[in-house]
Amino acid sequence: MLRWRLAGGMSIQLAAAIFCMLPLFTSSTGDIRHHGTSRARGWRAGVQPAADVTANNTVSNITAQLGGTAYLHCLVGHLSERGQVSWIRKRDWHILSSGKFTYTNDERFQVLHGEGSEDWTLQIKFVQKRDNGTYECQVSTRTGIVSHYVRLQIVVPEAFILGSGEHHVDLGSVIHLICIVEKSPTPPQYVFWYHNDRMINYDATRGGITVETEPGARTQSRLTVRGATLKDSGNYTCSASNTEPASIHVFVSEGSNKMAAILRRNTSAIHGITSSGTCLLLLTSVLLHFGLR
Repeated sequence: MLRWRLAGGMSIQLAAAIFCMLPLFTSSTGDIRHHGTSRARGWRAGVQPAADVTANNTVSNITAQLGGTAYLHCLVGHLSERGQVSWIRKRDWHILSSGKFTYTNDERFQVLHGEGSEDWTLQIKFVQKRDNGTYECQVSTRTGIVSHYVRLQIVVPEAFILGSGEHHVDLGSVIHLICIVEKSPTPPQYVFWYHNDRMINYDATRGGITVETEPGARTQSRLTVRGATLKDSGNYTCSASNTEPASIHVFVSEGSNKMAAILRRNTSAIHGITSSGTCLLLLTSVLLHFGLR
């Protein structure tokens, strides 16, 4: 019948009609689909590959400085319209975000994701010690859950001045102090030196003072005071932008006076110990006296 009609002159119209009707009944996967504008939004999204990260249950480590900002990255490719990316804090299983929406009253947390980007970043501002721990980037797909874990370590930078708690120099010599700032993921923005309560980095009145700072994983700041005088004695403090200050006491004296200063310090310490011992003996005597009575 079909052959007769094709031969009879209706072949072009009939073939075109049948060919045009086929997409209304089947798709490339063999399923019955509705084509048109909804096809572009539904079916094409449905045939995208499942969302993926580098691999399931992968772990990365991030170090952030106390008070700084931490960025926890999660790369997700081929995320379908039905897929979802969530961040979960493992220590209390708190869901921090789903998509670009946060579910915490702590305003320090925010999800950063640009249009078309594969990076879903959890940003934590002004990090605190309690933020230390593991965070899970959980990606829901058509076939299940894929997770990537980020271990966040909060470090507290430390500063210290090389040497003991005090430094002795001769009158007219050079005071040379070195301050070390370590355990700092990023170098401090500044290092200020103080003599007692006065900042001396740019002390043009005194003169002869230089400060050289070499930033890095272990920042070094060197203070040099030339032509030391008796007035230069006192407390010297190294204060970095991201640490607690560190201090050292400097004694400027002539050779004989330097020994005298050391002897005075030792004598004071011995006197304190002797006084404590004397008080203890007196107390023991009183107790024994009343005990015998």
